[in-house]
Amino acid sequence: MRSTDFQPESPGKLVATSFSENLGGKAMARAGLAFVPADLPPRLDRIALTGRLYQKLEAATIKLARLDSILGHLPSPTVLLSALRAREAQASSRIENTFATLDQVALAGLAPKGGDTQESEVGRNVAMIEAGLAASWPIGRALIREMHKVLIEDPKLRPGEFRVSQVCIGDRSRGFEHARFVPPPPTHLNDCLEAWEHFANLRGDGASWPTLLRLGLEHYQFETIHPFDDGNGRLGRALVTIAPVKEGYLTHPVCNISEWVYDHRDEYYDGLLRVSTHGDWDRWLSYFCSALAEQAQSDLARAQRLIGLMGKYREGLIGKRRSQLPQQLIDFVFIYQVMTIPWAAKLLKVTYASARQHVDALVRQGVLEEPFDHLRLGKVFMPREIIDAIRGPGGWDG
Repeated sequence: MRSTDFQPESPGKLVATSFSENLGGKAMARAGLAFVPADLPPRLDRIALTGRLYQKLEAATIKLARLDSILGHLPSPTVLLSALRAREAQASSRIENTFATLDQVALAGLAPKGGDTQESEVGRNVAMIEAGLAASWPIGRALIREMHKVLIEDPKLRPGEFRVSQVCIGDRSRGFEHARFVPPPPTHLNDCLEAWEHFANLRGDGASWPTLLRLGLEHYQFETIHPFDDGNGRLGRALVTIAPVKEGYLTHPVCNISEWVYDHRDEYYDGLLRVSTHGDWDRWLSYFCSALAEQAQSDLARAQRLIGLMGKYREGLIGKRRSQLPQQLIDFVFIYQVMTIPWAAKLLKVTYASARQHVDALVRQGVLEEPFDHLRLGKVFMPREIIDAIRGPGGWDG
């Protein structure tokens, strides 16, 4: 990282640092520079809050509100939210080169906890989002440490602990000297995080920025601080989903960006870096609002596909039984995107024989596919139409 890359408009400062690098089998300390971002918010005269940016902000606001409203009118929003969450976690992990299909992610939810498979990593990403939503803490240091504990399993990566050494971002094979970006040294982390937490929790007159623009500022700041040894990207994108719910801006966690970011990831990383080097807030916030708006539009289509399937499956039950158990099982299939007979028995609180009858009925109805044998889980039933609806027409998977 070169000092000449940072222009006078850069919202921060360069400080001296050192990085321990393995060269020829020996650990050597390399001197260099790190970037420490200035406290938020940026000066308003550095951002043109008019024209195209406000159009993108308005589009994101309208589409997120519509998606939030649709879920609010459902008897059980969890049925759809679990599908959106699975896709968000899958996409966020994919950005970090962790690839797992939706089938594999669903199966990981049934498997024993632990493991270093790619589907287990995505499963931990899902669990991290759920843990963040369930926690009583506001956006801040306590929350991100607890979320990090859920996301990271390797003790060498110090789950839940802020980093104590300098890190750099870029091609590791090229070394520290050619790093694309160097976040703040550990000695600056606490001050940076304290200021980030303060800004994230401003309310009333102190929160003069529109909520979604403030969210874009918070996301930039978190990724620039890079507080952990690993998992910063996935955790930072999870906070985009969680923060609007914590704040009360949205009722449901529908504010996602990862699927869109994956398809525009070069622009994403360039936009973050351009803020640090040039103070290019307009470009970054325009990108961020586009991500929110287009992802919300994609999730609206996804929700409508899933709602259509829910209606189709419910119609298939009309006049057949008075018991609520078949409908409950269908809801569980939407939530988990996978089913086994023992698990159905546990969820429905019925005997194995009764659960088998209900599962077999969903197979005949076409909700579940014929089972396949899984080494650890026994016979597994997958809802192919539901998984295809989550993926979307022509969408990538794995």
